[in-house]
Amino acid sequence: MKNLIFILVVSIMISSCAVLTTTQLESIKKYSVATQEYSEYPSLLVKKYVDVQNDIFLLSSPLITNPEKAADKIFENNKRKNEIITEAEKLDLSFKILKEYTKNLEALATTDYYEKIEKNALSIGTNLDTLISVYNNKFDKEIPEGIGSFVYKSIVFVGKRYIDKKRADILKKYIEKGNIIIEELCKSSKEFLEKTVKEKWLSDLDLQLKNVHSGLRQQILVDTTNYPSNAYNIMLIDYKVSELYDEINYLQKMNKSLVSSIEKLYTAHNSINNNVKEKKKMEFILNDVSSFINDVYELIEIHNSFKKTEETE
Repeated sequence: MKNLIFILVVSIMISSCAVLTTTQLESIKKYSVATQEYSEYPSLLVKKYVDVQNDIFLLSSPLITNPEKAADKIFENNKRKNEIITEAEKLDLSFKILKEYTKNLEALATTDYYEKIEKNALSIGTNLDTLISVYNNKFDKEIPEGIGSFVYKSIVFVGKRYIDKKRADILKKYIEKGNIIIEELCKSSKEFLEKTVKEKWLSDLDLQLKNVHSGLRQQILVDTTNYPSNAYNIMLIDYKVSELYDEINYLQKMNKSLVSSIEKLYTAHNSINNNVKEKKKMEFILNDVSSFINDVYELIEIHNSFKKTEETE
């Protein structure tokens, strides 16, 4: 009798569920994959900036003739590198959350995913909750927690037998909960990319390089008068400086593309949320998701073009 009642309750639950179309599920998956790809690039930007900043310092080091001052400058440079990493920690954590969120989103939108994660079902969603908790505590924020445990409960409690029937309802709730998180992370990340990266880090990086190059050139020209063989060093330095200008250009393009894309990241997610919740026209979700994906492709192209240039030099 108890079994019969349980089956009846489950049947009522399932019969009341809406079903998402194949196009909706595909759009959600494509958005998820694109966001995971996009989330890799902010950390690459930070790492490359640290490398370029360090290379400019190393170029300038021969101009420091006083040994004590040289030691102080090396100490300050290492301290600065650590400060940059600390400064970028919020950005890095934001994109770890975005990546984890969309990994779960992709899982929920994939019809055969249950079979793939059945053995790891006990851990699904826990990483997302942990990351959000760290973010809130570290930066004094109040991003809603528990979205990861919602995924866990949805998959484990509903079970393999009924997951397809409940998929639409689970996705609706997950995306609605996620919309608040995506909005906050995109807003804070865009502010960091515009104010810290563009205005603070990159605004005069080429000028710093120009000043160092000019100083080195003058020093080497003086030395070359006495030691003509030093002329070869001018060529080596010019070559290195040219490479650094290419890297600065790459950083500027990458940051511009990241800023442009991040607004569309949230717009696309909000469009998906409205579509699955309020049944907005499908053309809106397709346009917004496609626009974001195109920006991610552009980001990938900027990165790949630069890597090819590096490999051929």
